[in-house]
Amino acid sequence: RRHMFRTFAFSRVQRLRQAARLPASPASGCRWYQVSPNSARPGMVIDLNGSPQIVVSKDHGGTGRGQAVIKLTFKHAVTGARSQERFRSNESLEVMLLVQNEYQFLYAADGKAHLMNMQTFEELAMDMDAFEGSKDKMAFLEDGMTVTVQALEPEPGAISWRLPPKHPYKVASVESRVARDKGATYLPATLENGAKVSVPDFVKPGETIIVDLENATYAGRA
Repeated sequence: RRHMFRTFAFSRVQRLRQAARLPASPASGCRWYQVSPNSARPGMVIDLNGSPQIVVSKDHGGTGRGQAVIKLTFKHAVTGARSQERFRSNESLEVMLLVQNEYQFLYAADGKAHLMNMQTFEELAMDMDAFEGSKDKMAFLEDGMTVTVQALEPEPGAISWRLPPKHPYKVASVESRVARDKGATYLPATLENGAKVSVPDFVKPGETIIVDLENATYAGRA
């Protein structure tokens, strides 16, 4: 199985190197939609001067000529090279729509997430930096969880991955309500994987709940 994975990974590296020499183009079958720089979020793939750039982080860099300036850090989807660009708030960015496939998260090691395609059973190792969303949401990642991998086809292939919108978790503990918080309806809870979320005061340890992973909030009982 490890030999098959090494062969697959080597083949993918060859494809990536070949893709690095090819400009991005509408001929690849991609489609775009526009967002403002302020609406850009980590994991989005932007068509920047004809090349696919993954948004890594966003900072508000003050003002420029009376307008807010947003600084975006990018990672090239093929070469991995990082760069920074500044945009005015009234500018538009072209977001590339990607092919989405479901994978199962196997484990994380050496800064990579190891995933398995549930249709082909091929394994894929993706950088943890390719995770779409804020890093604090990685606390909700669990072995065996179904995640979505986004790919730019036909090249360079898989470039980002994200958690499902919702997922069930077992509650490990719930903090006791103190006297001065008699009006509280939500209490801090710790899930079995160590992640923390606020739950209604009727939720007890051992129960399984649904967590909205978009907002990291309680969404109901399982």
